[in-house]
Amino acid sequence: MKYNLEVIFGKEQVLKFSNNEPFTKEETELNVKQYQFNSVEEKQAFIKGLNEALGWIDFYIPELEMVKR
Repeated sequence: MKYNLEVIFGKEQVLKFSNNEPFTKEETELNVKQYQFNSVEEKQAFIKGLNEALGWIDFYIPELEMVKR
């Protein structure tokens, strides 16, 4: 079984997503990233790594409703 995670990077794109505004095709290509993991533990480790980046970058994980602005 594969475990998927979508992450939205970028301050403006996080704000747009939070306001239910659509992304342009270019924004989607540049700022919305899909990741796939072989286990829940790998996925959680990746999320933990993103949490360490808080304060350095803006991102949003829709599945967890986690926003960093």
